[in-house]
Amino acid sequence: MRTRLMRLNPLSWHIWIKLFIAFGLALTLLAIPLAVLLSSSIVELGTQNARTFVAQNGAQQVNTISNALNVADQNLRGFVDNPSNQRMMTGLLIGGVQSGINLNLPNVQRGELENLLINSLLNPATSMFENVRLLDRAGQVVASARAIRPPGIAPLPEDESNSLAFITALAAQMQGNSSLLSVSLAPTTDIEYVHLIRWRDGAVFGYLIGKVNVTRAVFNNIQFEENPYRGLTYLTDATGVVVTANPADAGGAIVDESWTTRALNGQSATEAFTTNDGQQVIGFFSPIRGTPLALVSQIDVEEAIARAQDIFAVRLFVVAVGALGLLAVIVLLLNQIITPPLLRLRHAAQQFSEGNFGVTVSDVERRDEIGDLANAFATMREAVRDLVGDLEARIAARTRDISATQDISRFAATQRDLQMLMDSVVNLILDRFNSIYHAQIFLIDADREYAIVRASTGEVGRQLLERGHRLTVGSVSVIGQVTEQGRYILARDAAASQVHRRNEFLPDTRAELAIPLRVGDAVIGALDVQSKQPDVFTEDLINVLQTMADQIAIAIQNARLYEESIRRVSEIEASNRQATHRIWQEYMRDQRLTQIEVAAGVATDASFSELRRQALARGAPVVGETTSRQTIPIALPIRLRGQTLGAVEWELPAAGFGEDKLELAQELANRLALNLDNARLFQESRRATERERLVNTIAARLTAQTNIDTILQTAVREVGQALGAPQVSIRLNTQPEASTNGSGQKHKNGNTEV
Repeated sequence: MRTRLMRLNPLSWHIWIKLFIAFGLALTLLAIPLAVLLSSSIVELGTQNARTFVAQNGAQQVNTISNALNVADQNLRGFVDNPSNQRMMTGLLIGGVQSGINLNLPNVQRGELENLLINSLLNPATSMFENVRLLDRAGQVVASARAIRPPGIAPLPEDESNSLAFITALAAQMQGNSSLLSVSLAPTTDIEYVHLIRWRDGAVFGYLIGKVNVTRAVFNNIQFEENPYRGLTYLTDATGVVVTANPADAGGAIVDESWTTRALNGQSATEAFTTNDGQQVIGFFSPIRGTPLALVSQIDVEEAIARAQDIFAVRLFVVAVGALGLLAVIVLLLNQIITPPLLRLRHAAQQFSEGNFGVTVSDVERRDEIGDLANAFATMREAVRDLVGDLEARIAARTRDISATQDISRFAATQRDLQMLMDSVVNLILDRFNSIYHAQIFLIDADREYAIVRASTGEVGRQLLERGHRLTVGSVSVIGQVTEQGRYILARDAAASQVHRRNEFLPDTRAELAIPLRVGDAVIGALDVQSKQPDVFTEDLINVLQTMADQIAIAIQNARLYEESIRRVSEIEASNRQATHRIWQEYMRDQRLTQIEVAAGVATDASFSELRRQALARGAPVVGETTSRQTIPIALPIRLRGQTLGAVEWELPAAGFGEDKLELAQELANRLALNLDNARLFQESRRATERERLVNTIAARLTAQTNIDTILQTAVREVGQALGAPQVSIRLNTQPEASTNGSGQKHKNGNTEV
């Protein structure tokens, strides 16, 4: 259900569907007012088109008819004006006249002139004449010729004295014209050109009449083909006779007398005319130059409007089909323009999301919105790639820093030698941080007056250590300030720093960072690192070095404490050794002995005494050479609390002798030392107990007495018995001591002696 609803959501449709619907709606919305507008103006448009067409068509027909008649006139005029032709016509007209004068005229036969007329004026392909006739002054036909003589057509009349053409010729002669046009529309349409033939003195003695081929010159040019309108063109004269190409169409002609009158007066125009029954026509009228005829071309307005509507409907259908096709083409084109780049961008985005930043964005060269989008995406990708690269570099640097910190921390945690610790730390810093070219550790002396370099890298460090390089705490230097203030001091640019103190051994230093070595609130020294590049110590690097400095400070403090504990242990052990030696000396003295020796087994010739002396001197087991009895003599020191009390000697079988036997012998010697000391301690405790008992007994006996003399006598007696002394005396002095006699007894001058 949700999927179906999603399909109904326009946002989930494909772009080409959206484009098709959008353009379709746009075209529909555009077509509706356009159709209303066109439908409201179709009458005017159809009328105007019909007016334009009938004007152009009528003007073209007038020009065509005028040109055709003019060609006919020119051809006939040219024939008459030709001297050769004129001699032949003159010879035929007056060749039979009897006179006493030699006229020097050729003897021309009728057939010869008729052939000349046919060849010159009646070419069936190009001639505008239907026939040509030569008349004498009486109207008799002297010669005549037809362009084509179809079967069944009566021959031309020989007497035309009553014809309109002859009468026109006489009129032309009277008017003094050389040529004249004769037009007759009823009962048949005849258009004839008449040219007068004059003698040398100007007298007229003949007439050349050419009848125009009306079909070719006129009717063919006034046919109204139904393209695009069905109309009618006709000729008329002042009498109102209507002549059309097809006589059956003459009844459809709508004659407006004003049009004929204005046309015969030389006007040309296109106008609308409404008949009495309401029929509207659009007509073009114009005179035919050089003739008493007017041409009228007309179109029915309703038909013109209907034709316009048909054309509009057809074109509307064609336009609609074309619009749909164009819409499809535009949608496909736009879809092809929009969708593939978007798909490529989606592919690039997918690759980008998978971490592939090298995929090509192929639409960045475009200058449209998609190109801008592609450029924005490419810019974003480059920015993200740079950001990722920067993050990776920072992570790598941070990983390196953490690794370096871990290594230094691990080393510092396991190293107990203070000097080795500091030397190794500065070298590790130099190895792990490429931007640092010199590192050193300063420790504050006991008086907290100087910060003395205790570890430094390279040859420069060795020279600084040899000279005992030191800086005063609080001096104007990086080390002096950091040891006084207890916070890190950074000289980003050594050349511009106020606290950096130039060292002739380190002339390449451009940046210096000193971090205090703190243990609690106390500053015990400083870690100093230097670089050849200015402003190279970033916040991240400072934080890493700060953490490292804290760990170094703790490691240094631990190493110091360890050394102090080792020293204290050494002192205690030395004190224990001395006490043990003193106690045993006192014990041996109390025992009235210089040595105690006990032997067991069978004495041999092995030099045991020498081995014992060596063991006593070395404080370590001594193994002698194998004897002849295949035994090995050994001597092991008897050690107690680091003090050698004596030595024990053994002679062991060579067979099976090894380190295990030697270790067992040493363990027995160690147990012997402990047992001896335990025995000594037991005897001393017994003596101390006996002394305490005697003291308590004497004190009890003295406490029981109340007389001073008795107390003194008891004390002398008990002490003498306890100490085993042959003589004991007690003397109480109440005055300054007097001189004694020779026996050592004092005189009794106020003294009491027991």
